[in-house]
Amino acid sequence: MKWSARIVWASLVLSVLAGWSAVAIAHDARPVAVTITETLPGLYRLSMLVPPTVDPANLPDLVWPSNCASMQQNGVIDGAMRCDGELAGRQFSLHFPQFNPSLGIFFRLDRLEGGSATAMLAPTVAAWTVPEVMTTATVIKDYTRLGVEHIIGGYDHLLFVLGLLLIARTARRILLTVTGFTLAHSITLSLSALGYMRVPIAPVEATIALSIVFLAHEISRQQHDSLTYRFPLLVSFSFGLLHGLGFASALGEIGLVSGEALLSLLFFNVGVELGQLMFIVAVICLALFVGRLLPAVLDSQYVRRCTDLATAYLIGIPSAYWLIERVWQFSS
Repeated sequence: MKWSARIVWASLVLSVLAGWSAVAIAHDARPVAVTITETLPGLYRLSMLVPPTVDPANLPDLVWPSNCASMQQNGVIDGAMRCDGELAGRQFSLHFPQFNPSLGIFFRLDRLEGGSATAMLAPTVAAWTVPEVMTTATVIKDYTRLGVEHIIGGYDHLLFVLGLLLIARTARRILLTVTGFTLAHSITLSLSALGYMRVPIAPVEATIALSIVFLAHEISRQQHDSLTYRFPLLVSFSFGLLHGLGFASALGEIGLVSGEALLSLLFFNVGVELGQLMFIVAVICLALFVGRLLPAVLDSQYVRRCTDLATAYLIGIPSAYWLIERVWQFSS
């Protein structure tokens, strides 16, 4: 059986599972990012980024260690916390007033003398004990996990990859196309995360949605002699530059570890690639399974054309929704 038929059907199944379930939550699998910064000896300030899907009535509060208390000026709490003694070995936790929305939590502690401690917690864990020393192994583990979780939870990126697989079709072209996408988003992710490139994220997110609409349109046309089908590497590399900026925005909310910036950037990117590879392997395994299950059906050219069209709509409808939503947000 041809790879093209298998990829078409695998794309259709995954589009149904991922596309429709993700219409309104393209990037909302991001963790709650908690940053605690020491501004003066023993004086700390809190910054917390919460994904927009969390209900305003359910916004979390940070529970500080018992040796910390709110600072007041003229009887008014000014938002700073005074902590007596070291925070190493002390515990921070996050409390949701209504329920835990099953989000991961990224903790980061920036010390006045330099150096950072970080931890990526699973959704089932809400408490973090500050380590005595921030190790290289911890940075590698936390940032690899962040990269994997970002790509697996980024349904728009996954639908774009799914569209690329459908257009590339053969094993060799898939390899070249995915390599181009990986190289391109690694370039812009690195340049943006290290501060060499500054692009407003709202138009980038809208253009990412547009890139999926474009692929859906190309698939629906079913003109396999078009520029997109003939040179999928060109498409994957061009739009991959934009997707890298999207990855960088997620990393920017968390930040790089002080003194370990290149290491944390490298392994966040490694995590993204691992998550992307897991998704591609899942598509290929599903394609092989469907190929064995329905060999006669997939040999029908008419069925393949119908499935192409159905997949185009299932990819295109949620991406069109994201496009309208994102353009509305940054234009209003």
